[in-house]
Amino acid sequence: MFRMEHIGAETALDDPTLDALERLAMGSVAVTERAIAAAGTDLTFVQWRVLLIVGESGAGATVGEIAARIGAHASPASRLVSRLRRRGIVQAARDPTDRRVTRVRLTAMGGDLRRRVLEHRRRELGRVAARIVQQQAGRTLLDHLARAMEDVA
Repeated sequence: MFRMEHIGAETALDDPTLDALERLAMGSVAVTERAIAAAGTDLTFVQWRVLLIVGESGAGATVGEIAARIGAHASPASRLVSRLRRRGIVQAARDPTDRRVTRVRLTAMGGDLRRRVLEHRRRELGRVAARIVQQQAGRTLLDHLARAMEDVA
């Protein structure tokens, strides 16, 4: 059984629960990479994360919000946004209520790209989920795991 005190201990590397979570994380990355490729784009994984963040709401996201969510400082996040802007995927403009803030939104092309990747990814995840959720215990476990992962995302 996994216990929090194992984190950082050498025995944590041999913990079957951590091994299972590692396989889950690797599988999730692989599913996302295949979905990005199937959508016909060459986005990097971090660029994909920016598209997810920016597309979460119609208001978009500030460069500071993007930086915080991807674990970067504002300057590298700003360069990342600039690269996506040059590709026509996002647009960036000063926030009308606070001119010190740059707000980033998806362009029509960026929204379409985000939608296509999500559709590919959700189809593949649906096949995985169908194997798990045939019983209530599987659905409950999957829900708990998803909530825990959201806290670190």
